[in-house]
Amino acid sequence: MKKFKAITITGLSAITILIAANIWYLRGLYESYKEKYIEQVESCVRQADIISWIKIMNSTFGVDDSHMTLSLTLSGDSTKTEWYDYPDVDRRMVEELISAFAYQGEYDEKMTGKNYTVIDDVFRKQLDNAGLHPGFAVILPPDSTLSDDSGLWKIRFTIDQGNTHLYNVYISSLGNEVLKQMSGIIATSASILILMSFLIGYLLRWVGRLRTIEQMKDDFTHNMTHELKTPVAVAYSAADSMLRYYDHSDEERNKQFLKIIMQRLGFLSGMIENILSMSMERFKTMKLNIETVDIKPIVNEVSGMMKLKADKPVKINIDIPENISVQADSLHFGNIMSNLIDNAVKYSGDSVNITIKADTRSIAIADDGMGIDKADLPYIFDKFYRVVSGNRYEVGGYGLGLYYVRQIVALHGWSIDVSSKPGHGTEFTIKFKGNEEG
Repeated sequence: MKKFKAITITGLSAITILIAANIWYLRGLYESYKEKYIEQVESCVRQADIISWIKIMNSTFGVDDSHMTLSLTLSGDSTKTEWYDYPDVDRRMVEELISAFAYQGEYDEKMTGKNYTVIDDVFRKQLDNAGLHPGFAVILPPDSTLSDDSGLWKIRFTIDQGNTHLYNVYISSLGNEVLKQMSGIIATSASILILMSFLIGYLLRWVGRLRTIEQMKDDFTHNMTHELKTPVAVAYSAADSMLRYYDHSDEERNKQFLKIIMQRLGFLSGMIENILSMSMERFKTMKLNIETVDIKPIVNEVSGMMKLKADKPVKINIDIPENISVQADSLHFGNIMSNLIDNAVKYSGDSVNITIKADTRSIAIADDGMGIDKADLPYIFDKFYRVVSGNRYEVGGYGLGLYYVRQIVALHGWSIDVSSKPGHGTEFTIKFKGNEEG
């Protein structure tokens, strides 16, 4: 178990590291996509700046707008195939415009200001053309800022390798667009994480059940050892007395010793038979002798035997109408009643009051005994399971009675429910086949 625990801790630690690494990688990928979108926005700013210059040149110097646009477009480089490439076209357009302004000679005097309304309008159109649709977008002079830019992306737009600061650009976050780009990776990573969590939880759940089974096995071994020691010791003592102090003249004494030995051996034989009867294979092949069984006579008979057997005051209140019957195997139905009443007697204080009620739909056995903790209720019908809290562990048995009850109830096609409150008692209710409604 220590080795398993160490392996589990190591594995969970490794998984945690991998998850952290995956989150770190996704964060880096997010920043990479964000940088890509910022570059697109900067390209839109640059284009808006160029177009606004063309418009100003047209209005200020009378330069033909279409001629300027054509000359800018054709400023590519010829290739060996005599086709034209246009590398870094935005930068080349800026250089072309600067050259054109210098040629006019009046640029420094007449181009001292910019129409930011025109630039902003062109910028928004360029964003739409680029497939970017932020909810908010504005271009401001380099010395202007927004009073509240929370939740916005701020871009400090420059040219000349970052030396000339032209604009402050604010746009609403394009994080949703980034996440859409990453949706495939995020979905697969989340699916793997969910599946891994499910498998780990499922594994730990089964490990917990295996530990419970291991504890049940240990309890069963302890209980069986306790149950076997007493009859073996009694039979051994009787046989030893006969061997050591055998008296031919005292026939009555000899018979008494033999009777004790036979009783103890019979008890051991019955115990072994009960354990064998719990075999699942036996239950699978068991054939019930179904017949019409009157409930009250069987309950009366079993109750009487339990009262005689008990070593404490037992009061059994039977509230069953006459002529109430059920389709059942009478032998196993009696055994069910015997097990449930016997448990009510054993798991109680110095005395116990038991109430048995039945009708055509169900039968209920309630007591005012110790009760069962809520944590134990789901397991009380499991093979070899015994409640060990309080002084229940001192009660004889080996955890097969309620397992037998559930198997026989299931073979009849019935169902059994239990409700209990520690210190107030327990109630078992068997609902007969075909009569569960109501």
